[in-house]
Amino acid sequence: MAWRPNKLCITRLFLLSFLLCWLFTAGSAYGENTYLQKKTTPGGMNVLLVIVDDLRTTLGCYGDSVVKSPNIDQLASQSLLFTNAYAQQAVCAPSRVSFLTGRRPDTTRLFDFHSYWRKHAGNFSTLPQYFKEHGYVTMSVGKVFHPGISSNHSDDYPYSWSVPPFHPSSEKYENTKTCKGKDGQLHENLICPVNVSDVPEGTLPDIQSTKEAIRLLNVVKEQNTSFFLAVGYHKPHIPFRFPEEFLKLYPIENITLAPDPDIPKNLPPVAYNPWTDIRKREDVKALNVSFPYGPIPKHFQLLIRQSYFSSVSYLDTQVGELLSSLEDLGLSDSTVIVFVSDHGWSLGEHGEWAKYSNFDVATRVPLMFYVPGMTDSALQPQQKRFQYIDPFSNIPRRKHQGQSKHIPVELVSLFPTIAELANLPLLPACPRPSFHVELCSEGASIVPYFSVPNKDENDGFTETVAYSSYPRPADTPQINSDLPDLKDIRIMGYSMRTIAFRYTVWVGYDPKSFKANFSDIHAQELYLVMSDPNQDNNICNNSMHTTHAEKLFGHIKH
Repeated sequence: MAWRPNKLCITRLFLLSFLLCWLFTAGSAYGENTYLQKKTTPGGMNVLLVIVDDLRTTLGCYGDSVVKSPNIDQLASQSLLFTNAYAQQAVCAPSRVSFLTGRRPDTTRLFDFHSYWRKHAGNFSTLPQYFKEHGYVTMSVGKVFHPGISSNHSDDYPYSWSVPPFHPSSEKYENTKTCKGKDGQLHENLICPVNVSDVPEGTLPDIQSTKEAIRLLNVVKEQNTSFFLAVGYHKPHIPFRFPEEFLKLYPIENITLAPDPDIPKNLPPVAYNPWTDIRKREDVKALNVSFPYGPIPKHFQLLIRQSYFSSVSYLDTQVGELLSSLEDLGLSDSTVIVFVSDHGWSLGEHGEWAKYSNFDVATRVPLMFYVPGMTDSALQPQQKRFQYIDPFSNIPRRKHQGQSKHIPVELVSLFPTIAELANLPLLPACPRPSFHVELCSEGASIVPYFSVPNKDENDGFTETVAYSSYPRPADTPQINSDLPDLKDIRIMGYSMRTIAFRYTVWVGYDPKSFKANFSDIHAQELYLVMSDPNQDNNICNNSMHTTHAEKLFGHIKH
């Protein structure tokens, strides 16, 4: 069914185009002649949404003692940080569509990259669209929606964005032969430190995205325009293509393997992620690792971890430049900043690499909210809140000094939460099912948690569970187990996470009817994360926990 705007949408678009003047901007990466709508100020907070690709909680503010992330840590010190935030599916397009529409993957019906929700699931409003309809200029820079069919090859423009989304021109080189190997030739490698001056165009996508985002901030500042700016960074997504100088931060002799590099003996085969996309890279192919369980040689594991950490520090510098510019423009006191990743990434835990699973390393993400006057701390005279910090400087590492919340939360709650923080009308909760409802949220706003002391986090809240899911084509690892096309999905793993445990049930799934069969149980997992934080010991088949598992199954089924 083709999507058609309703009469209310058409009326709003007509009024906006009639009432708003246009601002000419030169030198934009959109093209030589580009126009940005100047809108009257609606009176609420501006929003800067920073979305990172494949970033797990490997940051100083989350207690990581290796990674140098001073700029993100600085943001965290002025923010409310959630330590147990979870994506609804550990893969890019489904996760992004989920939290940008406020609907779960079962509702968007997107488990791969091959459908557009407005055509195949429902004409759901999006987070930026909601702000646009309330008078904001909405802008997208970099990877916000996943490019391609899942966002209608347009990043959902013009419905979500006031101006055409910006994509870095150097983005097209990310998966080409630009990685210099030991043989001096260029390859499509996983590990790809580069001399930036030698790469095509002499720049990298995230550098271009930062520059464009800063340019747009200057425009909206000059025009006194209320804005919603989403900036999507590529790193640390593979390939690990980053400026080579960041390797100096992580001498290989200081890198260690994952604390639990072996596949758990009682892990159901259906739960295993065989990291097929990693195997396709030329440098990994040369290792001749057996499929599906053959381990990567230890020396190469260390190189992967070193490159991931280097990519995170490179990302940190881009975030630092962006936030420093926001403050220099005098916008930090009127802008809500949200920092989030679309999902995590495995670095050898359980013998896995990449994402594509229900383990915490794949679903758990960094999430923080900076809200002026609510989460920030007092400054000394002449002190900057977001001073750019060079990761190569000898600034001592310090523990996170900001506010933290440990209650499990879901990314599907981002839409209502950000809208509430900007003082927009509250979103209604979705009925079940909600395919016919354009504007509602399946996630609840987490703003109430902002004022609840940690010791009382559960008081007054009945839902303290985060849900995730992942599809599989079969009970055993296949070549398409990581990312099966919709037509090939036969099993769905539904997972629930609380403070105390993670429970996952793998059940039969019909991709034609989009129905799960909870009477067709293929496998179950239960981890007591208080005593087993790495989730290495599946105790679901332990007779002592049978009753517990049955209760959890009944909860997740409904």
